Amino acid sequence: MRNFALLILALIALTSCDIFDLRDPQPPSEEAVWNDFATSWELTVQNLRLAYTDSRNTVNYSRIFADEYRFHFAPQDITDFSTDTFWERYQEQDMLLNLHSRYSKIELDLQSLEIDDEISADSAKIYRSYEMHLQPSAPEENELVVSGNMELQLRKEYGYWYITHWYDYRSVSDWTWGRLKHENS
Repeated sequence: MRNFALLILALIALTSCDIFDLRDPQPPSEEAVWNDFATSWELTVQNLRLAYTDSRNTVNYSRIFADEYRFHFAPQDITDFSTDTFWERYQEQDMLLNLHSRYSKIELDLQSLEIDDEISADSAKIYRSYEMHLQPSAPEENELVVSGNMELQLRKEYGYWYITHWYDYRSVSDWTWGRLKHENS
């Protein structure tokens, strides 16, 4: 009898807290924006920006690079901060995972430089200045601003564009994209 009374009390408790009531449906979370088929160099550059500004795109990041991809650090960063001379494709993915774990919000602005882009049917050299604002996950840390210039070399393979070489150049800031990568490797 005692077990029966405990069972009745448990059922009353469960029904009184509305655990079995129907809820209003929640819309699914919005999917991350990503260009699955980068059929132009512009879409590949957009995917680069999307990988940094939305952590959900980290899994897609390595797809924008050719197999022989190299990131070339700014010469001043190699001297001043003992960065590597270059990085390969596999190092990029790990770095971006670390970066997104340390920074809760990343904004990236890419602007054309006065140097003309060199674009042909199957290759491109794109020159951009960049400025990135990174909000740290730890509230006691200050925002980090990274800026400089970059040259992206892209190649078209089987209808899709991939980055083959990425050259980083320091402009006015000591914090370049390459130094940011180095600090988050």
